[in-house]
This record gives sequence, C-alpha cells and structure tokens, in this order.
Amino acid sequence: MRKRFPIKKYWFLGLFVFVGLQFDDGFALAQPILKDSYQGIGLVPAKNENYVEARRKAVIYAMKNAMEKVIKDLMDEEKFAANQGGLKKIIRRASRYVKSYRYLESQDHIENKTSEVVLEVRFFSGAVNQALVGLGITAGPINEHKVIVLIKESSFTSAPLSSFWDIVPISETQLAQNFLESGVEIIDRDQIRDTIPEAVVLGAIKGNTEDIRNIGLKAGADVVIVGTTISKLKINKQTGIKVVQVNISAKAVSIVDSFLIAAKSDFAIVKSEYELLAELEAFDKTSQKLADFLLPSLYRYWEKGLQASDQKVKNAPPIPMADM
Repeated sequence: MRKRFPIKKYWFLGLFVFVGLQFDDGFALAQPILKDSYQGIGLVPAKNENYVEARRKAVIYAMKNAMEKVIKDLMDEEKFAANQGGLKKIIRRASRYVKSYRYLESQDHIENKTSEVVLEVRFFSGAVNQALVGLGITAGPINEHKVIVLIKESSFTSAPLSSFWDIVPISETQLAQNFLESGVEIIDRDQIRDTIPEAVVLGAIKGNTEDIRNIGLKAGADVVIVGTTISKLKINKQTGIKVVQVNISAKAVSIVDSFLIAAKSDFAIVKSEYELLAELEAFDKTSQKLADFLLPSLYRYWEKGLQASDQKVKNAPPIPMADM
C-alpha cells in the first residue's frame, strides 16, 4: 500500500516556502507609508511689524515642521539621529514635496510682534520616499522616472565657447544637483554628447518639439529640461562693490506624450567684493528657485499623468530671457 504521508509533508513544506517567499518579496518591496496629512506649526517674528512677510515665512516654517513629523513617522529615533545630515536637507526643502496645504489657524500676535500659522499639509508620498532612498536611508525600488537637464549658459566670467558641449554650465550642474538631492534620477549629459548634435540641443532650447523628443529618446529620459542662463556684472564706481544678476529660464517637457509640464523664468541679484563669488552665489540661488518650482510640477505629473499637464507642446516658442 502506498503511503500518502510524504505527499502531505512535501505539499505543506512547499506551501511554507511559497508563503515565506511572498513575505520576503513583500517585505523587500515595502516602502514607508505616509499619512494622508500632517499638521505643521510656524511662528515667526514680524520685523518692522511686517506681518505679511512674517506670515509668508511662518508658512514655510510650518511646512518644515510638518516634514519633520513625516520623517519621524517613517523611522525610529535612532535612525533619525544617525542620518540628521541628509534628513535636514529634506526638511529644509519641505516645500518641494508639498502636494497641497490649508490653513487651520492664522494669527498675528501684536503684543509679541509675531505671526503664527497652523497648516494641514499633504505631501507627495512617492517623492518623499524616493528622497529617502536617494540618501540611502531606506530601501526601495529604483526610480523609473529619469530626467536630463541641458542649459545654455552665458557667463561674464567665462570666455565664449565654440560648442555647447565644450563645458558643463554651472547652472545646469546646480539644477541637476538640486534634483538629485530630491531623489530624482538625473541622466548625465556625457551619455549623449557623442550622439546628439549641438544643433539639435540648440533647437530644443529654442522650442523645437522634435529636437526635444529626439534628446529624450536617445538619453532614455521621460522628461527633458532645457533652458538658458545669463549672468551680467555691474560695478559701483564709488564703493567698488560688484553686483551680479543671473537670469535663468527653463521648461520641462514629457517625452511620452509631448506635454509641457512646467516653465519658469527667475533671477537673483548678489552683491560682493569678489565678482566670481557673487556669480556663483547668484547661480545657486536661481537654480534653487527653479528647482523649487519645477519639482512639485514633476511629482504632480508623474502621479496624475496627463491630467496634471497644462498644454500640449506644438513647436513651443523659444524660452524667454528677461531683459537685465
């Protein structure tokens, strides 16, 4: 008579292994889960009794306070303390990850000359998780979204270039770094410099949709960011102080559906005794402003797709550069 015990034994063992593997896979792929919203509080002194400006700053502080609660909610105190250097960058730039917010309270304390706000803040969960993964703090799947940044830069401290590929622009480097710090995967320009002619890049910067798409396809990016930057110097003859103004304009285009995700122009003015230091600081400030504007638009687009896009790109006009 054939015994059936071994069959049951191996069936049970197989089931145990299967369940175990499913548990391991689920554990490996699991990511920290954010709550729907977090409360943040901001209290800021009103300098010269300017409560409008104080309230604006209080909102920023409230977002940072809410982001700190997010991070502490996603990890234990020991891990939070061990990674404060990287986590402070995320907290400092909390506004990049904000999906929406609403006021719960807003008060100007005349007796203390302060402005206080209490916000209910909702964050892009994927963006926060990806930022933590980028810092190596949490494990998670590789970001499937890839971005390439190409900026044509005109600097008063640099000699005119014979080719777009001759040097990596400061503004392009800093903008790409801002994206990297927020967990966005950036494709290096060196990967395409030998396959993309300069004329194609310049055409993309001028607004040619086909050139933009060509860059994205060859780079393997689903979003292409192109733009222009210019820096100019003015010197106060009486004081010798150097005044540097940097203007930057850029737009982000989805390669998959040829949609304009976002476009922005901004500038920064910096005064210093040393023109090179002033220019570097101005480049950094404008790149930061642009990243703070573009990142939420990218997150929104990646989460909602076409619904988050503003308009289809049909040979879009050249990127404007404000007069200085």
